[in-house]
Amino acid sequence: MKSVLRYIVVLAVAVVAATNSYAQEDLRLVWGVDFDTYFDNREYSACEYDESQTFFSARLTPQVGLKWNEKNRVVVGVDLLADFGDETDFLSEVKPQLYYQFASQKVSAYAGIFPRERMVGDYSDLIMSEESRFYDNRVRGVMGQYRGERGYVEASIDWCGMYSEQSREKFRILSAGRYYFGDKQTFYGGYAFSMFHFAGSMAEDDAVVDNIVVEPYVGAQFNAYFDFDVRLRYLQTMQRDRATEEKSRTPKGGMLQLRMAKWGLFLEEQLYVGENLQPYYGPFGSDLFPMGYGAELYAGDAFFSTNENIYSTTKIGYTRSFYDDTLRVKCYFAFQHDGVALGCKQVVSLAVRLGGDNIKLGKR
Repeated sequence: MKSVLRYIVVLAVAVVAATNSYAQEDLRLVWGVDFDTYFDNREYSACEYDESQTFFSARLTPQVGLKWNEKNRVVVGVDLLADFGDETDFLSEVKPQLYYQFASQKVSAYAGIFPRERMVGDYSDLIMSEESRFYDNRVRGVMGQYRGERGYVEASIDWCGMYSEQSREKFRILSAGRYYFGDKQTFYGGYAFSMFHFAGSMAEDDAVVDNIVVEPYVGAQFNAYFDFDVRLRYLQTMQRDRATEEKSRTPKGGMLQLRMAKWGLFLEEQLYVGENLQPYYGPFGSDLFPMGYGAELYAGDAFFSTNENIYSTTKIGYTRSFYDDTLRVKCYFAFQHDGVALGCKQVVSLAVRLGGDNIKLGKR
């Protein structure tokens, strides 16, 4: 509760500063309120590579800031997260958002702690699962983006762990791009890249693990009564646990992704064929870390640690936006086969985005 009060005071100070500042041309007060809920019920009792469990949480993010010269803004916000069923604390987590944003028609730049949903890249579930995107929803670092008529490119650095007695030093570099061939934008090619540096702490020195993922892909999108999007993706990784191994591991594979949609209803099929892309997820013969690193090292879907050379996911669901895109709803069933057994999960998410910047404060 004290943390909540501190962040509210920070917001109030920002508002007071805004209302008394006239130093920049066309200075305006900007505000926003984001609300998200996420329900994810997993039934994996027969599966080998993940476990049955349920995630159910809600997050409220009020924001306030200053905008000037139409392209610049500084924003202060706070994430208030509540895990349903957790009655031990008033809130499960309270975390800040503090960032500067530059935005023109083609170029955007961010610095500070900003929402992960500002990223536009096509990153697979190997790099970051839907669960990770919700619970690790902030980027702590910098990001640059360029959007043109034929595509986009972006790059970011997320410094997600500080070297200390309690935590390991961690940072992730992400980049993605896409280019459309031809004016109709039917065919396209692109890439996604992730480099996660999982270093040591004061208690675990010299325990460095590198996890690099490269994902080039080609695809096509078209309409034949349904809206289709077909994509073929190559997944190449390079990983090394420097504390226990001298050589890097380079597991790889291919993935076919198909989506067809109409009236908000959609069917998605994702078929992966290849090697175990997360060799350090579980036990791997290390005396120092006999249980492996699990989700602490891998932010992606745990099913990519399959040793059966195949993993498929079929999603059937509905997604749609309402009220000028201020309310977004998504729900689906996902049937997942890890090469051993079939699991099922049910996901429901709701997002509300409210905001405005029509309060003019001053003009030099």
